[in-house]
Amino acid sequence: MDSPESWILVWLAIAGFFMIGEIFVAGTFFLLPFGLSALLAMLLSIVGAPIWLQWVTFVVVGVALFVVMLRWGQRFQAEQPLPVGVGADRLVGEIGLVTGSVPAEPTKSGRVQIGAEDWAAESLGKVDIEVGTAVEVIKVRGTRVIVTPVEVSANESIKGAS
Repeated sequence: MDSPESWILVWLAIAGFFMIGEIFVAGTFFLLPFGLSALLAMLLSIVGAPIWLQWVTFVVVGVALFVVMLRWGQRFQAEQPLPVGVGADRLVGEIGLVTGSVPAEPTKSGRVQIGAEDWAAESLGKVDIEVGTAVEVIKVRGTRVIVTPVEVSANESIKGAS
């Protein structure tokens, strides 16, 4: 495996693995920097650079590109906030109806209907919330909403309640 031709193919395969893998990792540039650094290592192999230099280049350039892309992505997200009503955070402050009791344990969840959507829900106050209780969404954590019971007056409506 010391021949330069072998290493050219190895680096090409590694680059292909990372770049194709990037297609399947939604919403990130986690693998792309390492695919690009593998291509650079392949170029070094073509010009006859020592194997240790190829590996150092692969690792150092891959990590550096990863950090640069991560910071770029964070800055881009900060500059481009989601418009109101887009994304799960639109639910914060909404009133919903418990359709499956929400246990006090944070490791278990119940169900809440908010508008036409059904969400897994956790209790904020670590209290059991029974079916039919009106709740307010305090926070969205992943695919779950964190809710707390609220009192709803007669002239207020609960989204999704029929």
